[in-house]
Amino acid sequence: VFASPYLLAIAGIVGFYEIVSTVMDFQFTSTVSHYLEGPAIGAQFATVFAITNAIAMFVQLFLTSFVMTRFGVGTALLVLPVLAAGGSLGFAALPTLWMGSGLNTIDNAFSYSINQSAREALYTPTSTDEKYKAKAFIDMFVQRFAKAVAVGVSLAITTYFSDFSSIRWLSLFTVAVIVLWVVAARYAGRHFARMTDGR
Repeated sequence: VFASPYLLAIAGIVGFYEIVSTVMDFQFTSTVSHYLEGPAIGAQFATVFAITNAIAMFVQLFLTSFVMTRFGVGTALLVLPVLAAGGSLGFAALPTLWMGSGLNTIDNAFSYSINQSAREALYTPTSTDEKYKAKAFIDMFVQRFAKAVAVGVSLAITTYFSDFSSIRWLSLFTVAVIVLWVVAARYAGRHFARMTDGR
């Protein structure tokens, strides 16, 4: 992995996503607990998760294949980070209940559909050695290491952002990480296109 810029880009996509996802989830849960109390919290979670699942199914059934075949894997890789950046900036500008809830929908609906499919497709032009060894390393070590970093970020968040009025500004951190995510996705997408040219 460390000897290949392409595989490093894939590792970056995985790692940056985990960090962004953790922060957005923290913003989502903080927003719901700030605006609602008691049974209303559970009802909001149920509604948001139902909407998220419905959108994820729609995206996977009707949009994933269309975007990947019509516009390419590189474009598909950019869908989630672009939407996440838009949602984060929207929440920073207007930290309402449904804007915060939308962060969860953006994350989970598009992560487990188009983003996952595009990310897995990146391994198809690699060698057998890279496909099995590098993918295992990224999925087992990089992803879990990124989750550990994300846990550290969460602990820092709960320490320094104890009141809801400051939660919105976490979106600036999220957008900064998304910029790195986009750089990695663009590199991986362009390299994937070169390796699969004519096939």
